[in-house]
Amino acid sequence: MSLFLNTNLFLSTHVNRIDAKGRVSFPATFRQALAARNSQGIVIFRSLIEPAVEGMTIERLQAMSAALDNLPPFAPQRAHFEKTIFGNSQELQVDKEGRCSLPKALLDEVGIAGEAAFLGCGSTFQIWEPGALARSKAEAAAAYTSGAAPFPTLPPGVL
Repeated sequence: MSLFLNTNLFLSTHVNRIDAKGRVSFPATFRQALAARNSQGIVIFRSLIEPAVEGMTIERLQAMSAALDNLPPFAPQRAHFEKTIFGNSQELQVDKEGRCSLPKALLDEVGIAGEAAFLGCGSTFQIWEPGALARSKAEAAAAYTSGAAPFPTLPPGVL
C-alpha cells in the first residue's frame, strides 16, 4: 500500500531545510502529482498577492497563455500579465534525488532562508517562509470561522 494518495493535486504542507548549496527537497507528494499529470516541468515566480513564490506546471502556464490569446494583442491586461508572470517565471529543475535549487534573489524577496514551506494549493503550490505561512494559515482559518470569507458555493453533487 502506498503512503501517498494517487492524485494529481498538490496537497498538504511540507517544511524542508535548505542546504548549504541552496538546494531543498521538493516534496515527494508533489513529485507524484507531477508524474500523475505527465507534466513536462514546473515554473515558479513571485506571487503578486502573497509574500511567497507561486509554482505550477508548465502546462498550466501554457493554458494561461492560451487564455491571453482571447485578448487583443496590445490590451493593457495582457501586457501586465505578460510582464509580471511570463517575464518573471523561471523553470524549476528537480534532480534525481528530488532536490531543487530555488533562486536566491527570489528567496530573498519573500524572506525565505534556512527552511522553505511548500503549500499545496490543489492545481498549484506556493513556497513560503515557514513562520509567514503559519500566520497566513491562521488568518485564513479565522476569516472562515468568522464568516468574513465564506466558503465558495460548489456545484450540486460535488460533495
